[in-house]
Amino acid sequence: MTDPQWSTEGNWRQLESAAAAPTHGEFRVLDTTLRVEHGAVLLALDASGLRHVLVPVAADFETVHDRRSGGVHLTTRLLIDDAGQRQFLDLACQKLHLNNVFAHLSEEALSSLNQDRGNPFQACRQALQRWRELLDREPSSFLPTEALCGLFGELWHLARIANLNFQGILSWQGPHGARHDFTAAGWALEVKTTLQRDEWKFRIHGLTQLDKPTDAILYLSAMRLELNGAAGKTIPELIQDILQVGVDRHELLSRLSLVGYDLRDESHYAQFRFDVVDFRTYEVGESFPRLVDLSFSTGELPLGVSDIHYTIDLRASQATACSPDVLESVHTALSGVRNGGAS
Repeated sequence: MTDPQWSTEGNWRQLESAAAAPTHGEFRVLDTTLRVEHGAVLLALDASGLRHVLVPVAADFETVHDRRSGGVHLTTRLLIDDAGQRQFLDLACQKLHLNNVFAHLSEEALSSLNQDRGNPFQACRQALQRWRELLDREPSSFLPTEALCGLFGELWHLARIANLNFQGILSWQGPHGARHDFTAAGWALEVKTTLQRDEWKFRIHGLTQLDKPTDAILYLSAMRLELNGAAGKTIPELIQDILQVGVDRHELLSRLSLVGYDLRDESHYAQFRFDVVDFRTYEVGESFPRLVDLSFSTGELPLGVSDIHYTIDLRASQATACSPDVLESVHTALSGVRNGGAS
């Protein structure tokens, strides 16, 4: 769970906005107000603009040299300030393009330090170990607009699910390759988005995407979005909304990484603002327009046919949208909140 008390982004911006940059071998520091046994934990910026978390330790603290990750190192460092020479654990970002990812790592480290102030090395090491894979992953290419629309739609629902229960992120199974975007016991939700202003047409991939799971109700959320309109939100803003309610940041960012969203590209994705113009919820039943294995007389695809993709037109179909309270019930069920009721 994320501890909002140790949000650091504003502090990093404060350090980086100062007029005079530190010289080589110096740090510009900011007190986090978190105290451990040997003093205050500091956020620091070096002469190269790289971020550090400095945790004071005893003078005889055993030397640490963890440089296994190319993106972040954990070492011990002697520093001199007004109080004289002191030793610190230095959790240090090594690459400028990782500063945003490091901000999330540092918040997790501060939260761990707050819970276990007597063992700073263990808190920093565990945070670093948990984030190594994301730090060392090769940069990916930007997601295309269509993929961004789909991701925005899923995060829009996740924000509402997580607001009911931060553990509701576990229902977001699409990034793991599940058949449907959100699943929980007895419930499934598939999300489709479009930027088309006058159409309710959506592309369906494969014969299982609208195939109702056994002993579960399947719903489709059809969303019409507007790109860069007067209102709306960016994906980075949605991510912050989700984190603010206490979702485990590593859990969220790992899932985002699986769908190709790289936190290092936030400045690029911040250019795209999406507004939800309209959305409708449908229960996917026998009369809903779809293709599944049972659509074929043999119960399977004809010999020589594979890789089926098709388009559904909800305006041309006889499918009737559910009342708004149905989506609220779906979100409640997916969040894991008991006795949420079902419409």
